[in-house]
Amino acid sequence: MKPLVGLANGLLTMWEQVRGRRRHRPATGPAEASGSRWAQDGPAATVILLNWQRLSNVRTILDVYTRYRRIAEIIVWNNNPELTFTHSHPKVRSVNSGELGLSTRWAAALLASHGCLIVVDDDLIADEDTIDRLIEWHRRDPDRAYTLHGRNPTPDNEYAVQVDHVRQPTETLMHLTRLVCLDRRYVPHYFLALEELGLGIDPARGGGEDIVMSFALTHATGKRPLVVPGSYRDLLAPNGLANRYGSQRQNRTLIMRRCQAWFDGAARTRRDQGPHP
Repeated sequence: MKPLVGLANGLLTMWEQVRGRRRHRPATGPAEASGSRWAQDGPAATVILLNWQRLSNVRTILDVYTRYRRIAEIIVWNNNPELTFTHSHPKVRSVNSGELGLSTRWAAALLASHGCLIVVDDDLIADEDTIDRLIEWHRRDPDRAYTLHGRNPTPDNEYAVQVDHVRQPTETLMHLTRLVCLDRRYVPHYFLALEELGLGIDPARGGGEDIVMSFALTHATGKRPLVVPGSYRDLLAPNGLANRYGSQRQNRTLIMRRCQAWFDGAARTRRDQGPHP
């Protein structure tokens, strides 16, 4: 079995085992009591947050997001092998491993307890109304990604034209993972696409896990990411990818074009095969 497919299947198996254990727990503990409170407020979500070298940002974000009623769980995956991250709060789960790089976002997402995922960067904090609206967008149509930051190709098919701070929902070709809401069911498609593309997601070469996920989800559902209105405040980010490695535009253009070719090829194959009997 190919490595990334095996990883996706393994993580899905782990998640099913964890979910099965939770179903058999007696409904008397603090998690169940909190769950009933979230149920009264509507559907809940899992937040996925990565850490590298911005621990103060992460703790600031956790102090805010743990107070939001409809954020039921926050998974913090620490990619920095030089430190161990812990945070004492019933909503927060910590994973310390530097093995998967930026693909860690989607590996962590497979471990989520909730189908509604909100993947966030460690350099912004969205207000509670924005988080609630993202969850509602997902509830109405879980077969699409919802984001505050989208990107489209330039007329020369370069990366990319910014689509953000919108007043009306706007479709784009790609979403960023600064803040994106999507359904856990589609996360395995990221690993399958990555395998078919033969890509390595390297921070020093511009990342690109958000580009791959955008095309993988659209390939699975036929729906492009939707940029929606929302509010957030930026946090200082001295160790961001652009600050560490310089401009990502050239390499992200190459990744985008690889994804376009893969997507177009898959679409032609579906057309050639025709409707299934």
